[in-house]
Amino acid sequence: MAIPFDRLRRALEEEQIRLREELARLDARAPEGIGYHDHMADDATDVMDQATRTALRRHLELRLREVEAALRRMEEGTYGICEICGRPIDVARLKALPFAALCLECQSRRER
Repeated sequence: MAIPFDRLRRALEEEQIRLREELARLDARAPEGIGYHDHMADDATDVMDQATRTALRRHLELRLREVEAALRRMEEGTYGICEICGRPIDVARLKALPFAALCLECQSRRER
């Protein structure tokens, strides 16, 4: 089955925009600083919120790098080819995860 490149490219480009917007919103919501409250519980809440934002930022940045790498692979003509074994990545996998760089078998091996 042929890979629907146009549809997948649009999906990747839309995801790239969404991730960049989400990162910008995350930056806009960042607190001024920690330790400016009268109560320790408020400071603890700020620290927990900061840790959550940091974890979310890392996740969004990782996903953005994956999306941008997939767009580069499209430009280079290597999109849809597993980076480890060189075999084609199943179209169903690409439809589910357009940024997938590995076939299901190689991804499973990596996760073990």
